[in-house]
Amino acid sequence: MVIAAVGGRAMWYLTRGTGVVSLLLLSLTLLLGVTELVRWATARWPRMVTSALHRNVSLLAVAFLAVHIGTSVIDGFAPIGWLDAVIPFHSAYRPIWLGLGALAFDLLIALVVTSLLRRRIGPRVWRIVHWTAYACWPVAVVHGLGTGTDTQRGWALAVALACLAVVVIAVWWRLSATWPSDPARRAVPGMAFGASVLVPLAIMAWLVSGPLQHGWSRRAGTPTRLLGTAVAAAAAPAAPPAAAPAGSGSTDPFPAVFSAQLQGRLAQSGPDGAGNATVTIDGTLSGPVTGLLHIVLSGPAAPGGGISLATSAASLGPAAQPNQFQGSVTGLSGTRLALSLTGPAARQLTLNVRLQVDQASGTVSGIVQAGGRGGLRGGDDGGGGGNG
Repeated sequence: MVIAAVGGRAMWYLTRGTGVVSLLLLSLTLLLGVTELVRWATARWPRMVTSALHRNVSLLAVAFLAVHIGTSVIDGFAPIGWLDAVIPFHSAYRPIWLGLGALAFDLLIALVVTSLLRRRIGPRVWRIVHWTAYACWPVAVVHGLGTGTDTQRGWALAVALACLAVVVIAVWWRLSATWPSDPARRAVPGMAFGASVLVPLAIMAWLVSGPLQHGWSRRAGTPTRLLGTAVAAAAAPAAPPAAAPAGSGSTDPFPAVFSAQLQGRLAQSGPDGAGNATVTIDGTLSGPVTGLLHIVLSGPAAPGGGISLATSAASLGPAAQPNQFQGSVTGLSGTRLALSLTGPAARQLTLNVRLQVDQASGTVSGIVQAGGRGGLRGGDDGGGGGNG
């Protein structure tokens, strides 16, 4: 078992990165499609180059989307399943905004399949299906802004607005190049031009009133157990502490099932002369349940940072009795841990801990769950980790 001492959530970063790259590739695909339709070419850039590049970028976008979807499901932090990727509005996690992503993916698959079968289905059917490309793009943009965790970051907004500007200019180029001279035939192009103005304005208005506002995660449909402390505490009252068995002489503040936020620090010592290192995590639980969590992981130092776990110890308790529950790490995969603890009157408590590590400051944050099915199960032996 390997844990990275200061490694981040690689799968989460991969999901975010492939999502952004997919949006860039989809925007480029639409631009190249317009370039091909208006038959733009120069001596140094013949139309065959545009056609080949359009096809290859489209396939590359599908590949990045496949990775984006796969990492979202495999990561396991949010309740996203494989069916959620293809069945719109099926997910329990931000159903509307994730559903739009599934819809955009379905439309993109239809575009790719009809392109590959263009000679068999005929140009008329192919052209009708390809009109959905203009719908696929804004649907994908709204999905990214509504579901993504970086929407309120400046760089993410800059990327989205740049893609929006490129696509609007491409649509206007397409309309101006094929604008009919007969006024009687201008109704459809006129509606398309109006849509190219109104849709971006609608997206901007929704963005300002929705994803950029405080509390969007809750309103978007994020499950309560994944929300921040304040939201979780407001949405679900704290479960009453379990009563201590008679004669135990102690009050048990930890129910069999709970979800709490974790904030703390991570420190690594070593490696020593024998090549062994120790990682110590000291965290404070807040929300419906409060307390102190202490985890010690020891073992040979792993290449690139972190350790190969050999021994462990863990404790949980209130500030007045921090060692009320004691035990060890029974499952480990990257920055996800399963703990098995024993408390008063031999009561067992199983915890699933999901960490986020800030390499620069050495701080950790995350979610601690007891008695749930989500996260890493006790006994799982991961080969996760990464570079610290």
